[in-house]
Amino acid sequence: MATRKWFRYTLLALGTFAYLGVSSLLLVFYGPFEHLRSTVVGSILTSRHPQYAHFFLSEEQLKHYQPMRVDAGVEGSYDLASFENITDDRIEVLPIEEKMFTGKLMIVHDPKRIKVEVTQHLYDVGELVSEMAQRADAVAAINAGGFSDVAGRGTGGIPLGLTISGGKQITEPTGDPIIGFTKEGALVIGKYKPEDIAKLGLQEAVSFGPQLIHEGKGLITSGDGGWGRAARTAIGQREDGAVLMLVVQGRGSGGIGATLKDLERILLQHGAVTACNLDGGFSAEMWMEGELIVPPSNPLGERPVATAFIVAKSRGGQEK
Repeated sequence: MATRKWFRYTLLALGTFAYLGVSSLLLVFYGPFEHLRSTVVGSILTSRHPQYAHFFLSEEQLKHYQPMRVDAGVEGSYDLASFENITDDRIEVLPIEEKMFTGKLMIVHDPKRIKVEVTQHLYDVGELVSEMAQRADAVAAINAGGFSDVAGRGTGGIPLGLTISGGKQITEPTGDPIIGFTKEGALVIGKYKPEDIAKLGLQEAVSFGPQLIHEGKGLITSGDGGWGRAARTAIGQREDGAVLMLVVQGRGSGGIGATLKDLERILLQHGAVTACNLDGGFSAEMWMEGELIVPPSNPLGERPVATAFIVAKSRGGQEK
C-alpha cells in the first residue's frame, strides 16, 4: 500500500515538473515577453549548442535574433596617441552592481603596464589566469582572447587570431578585430589587413570581438547585441590613456549576466573612447594580488585559457 502511494506521489511530482517545464518554455518562446525571449534565444545562439534554438523557432524567426558577429568591427586607424609620459601608476577597482549582474571595473592609469601572457603549454592545453599572473609576477590579470582545443585534450591550447606577447608574434591574424597595445601605450582595436599590422608597432595583442566602441561612440545602434546574457570580459581605453578592464559574472553566479550593450554602456559611462568584447562565459574572471576578485561563473572553478591581459608591477615589467 505504501509503495503504491509513493508511486502515485512520484508520478504526480514528475507530471508537475514536466507541466511547469513545458509551460515555461512556451512562455519564453511564444509568450508576450519579447525582452525575455531575446535574452534566452541570444544565449542559446552564442552557446556551444546553437542548434537547440531551431527546436522552437523557424529559420525566418531566428533571423531577428542573430547575434553580432565576433568579427564585427571597423577599419582601424593608424593615427594613434602616445602615452609615453604618463607617470600615474594607480590602479582603481570599482564595484559594478546592477540588477542582472555584478562585477568589477579595473582602471589602470598607466597603459604601458598592460602585457599579454600566453599559456606555457602552447598548442597543447591552456593555463589558468591566476597561474599566468603569478608566473609573470603580475599585480592583476583578466582573461583575454579566444582559443581552440587540441584534439579534445583540454581547453585553451591554441590562441585564435593574432597573438603578440612582448613584441613577439605567436599566432597569425584571422580577420577578427585586433585588441593590442603599441610601444607608446595606445590601445589598438579594429580590423586591419595582415600586411598593415606591422605598421602599428604592436607589443601586445590578442584577437576577439565584437568591437563595442570606436572614437567614443557605441557601435551597437539597435538591440542589445544579440548575444543574450552571460558572464563577460571587455577592455577599453580612455582619452587620457587609462585602460578600463571590465569583468561581470553571470549564468547563476553573481546574477544572470550582462549583454554586449551593457558592457558598451558601462565603458562609455567611464569615458572609454575605444573598447572591445573579450572571451566570456566560463572564461571570464579578474585576478588581483593573489585573489579572484571576480571569480569565474564556472562551478568547477577557473578554466584553462590561452591568453591573459596582465598588469605588470611597472611599465618596464615583463619585457620578453
